[in-house]
Amino acid sequence: MKMKSFYIVALLTSGIFFVSCTDYEVKDPNFMPPDVVLNEDPKYNEIIEGLPEPGKMQAYKPSLIGKPYRPITVNYSNEFKPVSRWTPGETRIVAYMADYEPQVVTEEDYKAITNKYGSLTTGIKFEATGRFHVTKGADGRWWIVDPEGYPRYERSVTSVRYGSSERNRAAWMERFGSDENWLATSQTELASIGFHGTGAFCTDTYEKIQAHNSAHPDAPMTLAPSFGFLSKFKSTNGYAYPGGKSENILGLVLNEEAWMKFCKEYVEEALAPYKGDANVLGFFSDNEINFSTQGSNILDQFLKITDNDDLARKTADAFMEEKGADKVTAALNTEFAGRLAEIYYKGVREAIDAFDPGMMYLGTRLHGTPKYMKNVVEACGKYCDIVSINYYSRWSPELDTYVPDWATWAGKPFLVTEFYTKGTEDSDLNNLSGAGFSVPRQEDRAYAYQHFTLGLLEAKNCVGWHWFKYQDDDGNDNTGKPANKGVYDNYYQMYPYLSKFMQEVNYNVYNLIDFFDN
Repeated sequence: MKMKSFYIVALLTSGIFFVSCTDYEVKDPNFMPPDVVLNEDPKYNEIIEGLPEPGKMQAYKPSLIGKPYRPITVNYSNEFKPVSRWTPGETRIVAYMADYEPQVVTEEDYKAITNKYGSLTTGIKFEATGRFHVTKGADGRWWIVDPEGYPRYERSVTSVRYGSSERNRAAWMERFGSDENWLATSQTELASIGFHGTGAFCTDTYEKIQAHNSAHPDAPMTLAPSFGFLSKFKSTNGYAYPGGKSENILGLVLNEEAWMKFCKEYVEEALAPYKGDANVLGFFSDNEINFSTQGSNILDQFLKITDNDDLARKTADAFMEEKGADKVTAALNTEFAGRLAEIYYKGVREAIDAFDPGMMYLGTRLHGTPKYMKNVVEACGKYCDIVSINYYSRWSPELDTYVPDWATWAGKPFLVTEFYTKGTEDSDLNNLSGAGFSVPRQEDRAYAYQHFTLGLLEAKNCVGWHWFKYQDDDGNDNTGKPANKGVYDNYYQMYPYLSKFMQEVNYNVYNLIDFFDN
């Protein structure tokens, strides 16, 4: 697939595109939305009707800086198809940001300022260690530093792997025919819209990606392999779930000596293929650990275990006695969860430091309630290089609340390791699963991408994002409830509108950061 550059043609009837950025209340009565041109090659001449008409100029919120913009409205919902109730969301896209013009328009422009990792080569350079690491600049902004010493804003996709349906397999064979061609083509196309790596859940693909990287050293796909330390710990040692319930699995780390020993041995086994690999961003030791959920506190869960000799129950009882408490509060639960997190993360950290001290530890992809638990985030920040967060259930990043809290609590940067929206009205999938918001159409997915990522770029403690995911679900995925999550559809074709809006932000992340920081 030939990926062509994205640009917007403004149709100006009054001679101006934006009203003054200081006059938030004025709305130009002669305003006409710009047309979207998906292809710059004249022989295609494909022009989509104009963008949605924006509202009045206003300061963006939630934000600590309040850059002016004109919002469009995108409907979203946490319901599955058919959606009965939509929420109108004020949405920020590049075209309607005041005082900002994209500086990088074409792929040629983008390649002129970046290296093979998508890192910025025309600005500051840090110490080159031959491995990825993080550093905090003098201005307070965190960066991932690539093996060559250049600052890299992380943009990757998760779940690069084979599809499960017959039509998917047929499309794969027709388009690629080999793993080598599949990954080389995917790398080229993803890099052409500003994605340069892979995230979690690349099941059975990590070794193939490494083979691609060896064969194409100037066009690598970075890796961030994911594991299931807790489940492996349980099976290796023959443990039962505390209280007989899988949601209590974290309580097994209370066998602290066994946990530390297991981490050392399992790291040496599981991470052996990645030791010293310069293209490995880092690794995830688990996914979405149940430190607590919205409806169930982990301290309460352990106290409800009926076996008084169960280690999790005994530890919870001792904690309540230590605190002189007879009732679980949110503060007590958060402190207790933080103690468990301390044991968990410490075991993995010490193991990786002994085995491959140059490899970054990316944590456990905190989600839901745990990402808002101070003591858990503190423990994660203490032992991880980056705090990974699966960020759902919010239309906009919480820039004036939890995002700065994460900076304070963790003392480390964060990386969004899952987010997406799914189109319900123009997808052939039933869209009956998934944590990402439902939106009506592919155009809305495109607008939502820009809105959420622009918010992340404002945050000096954010070092990037992983879009969930490479390709749509299909077939029996999610127990027969496949959803429209991908950059690619099930015929291995990129969604054109989504990919172009992704490209516009991805190409301009570095000058957007300058815009927000200054």
